[in-house]
Amino acid sequence: TYPQIYAVINAVPEGRVISYGEIAKIVGCGARQVGYALRALPQDTKLPWFRVINSSGKISLPKGNGYERQQQLLEQEGVEFTLNGRVDLARFGWHG
Repeated sequence: TYPQIYAVINAVPEGRVISYGEIAKIVGCGARQVGYALRALPQDTKLPWFRVINSSGKISLPKGNGYERQQQLLEQEGVEFTLNGRVDLARFGWHG
């Protein structure tokens, strides 16, 4: 299942995001399994892991280094965050 999850993430266009649940629906697994697959990625991966956020439009990583890095990478691609840290999924979401 991990290769299928990675293939979906790799297909997400620049400047768009997808939720764990959307990936799970496409692949036919649970959202947690998507999280496990992301956690298993090597540090130097070329996969655009940062385009995966939760269904509330928020970054799931705890505040800290990884959170800031993910937000920065998304903003570099033109994804905008509200003041409370949400991404407008209607505008930036990708549904495969």
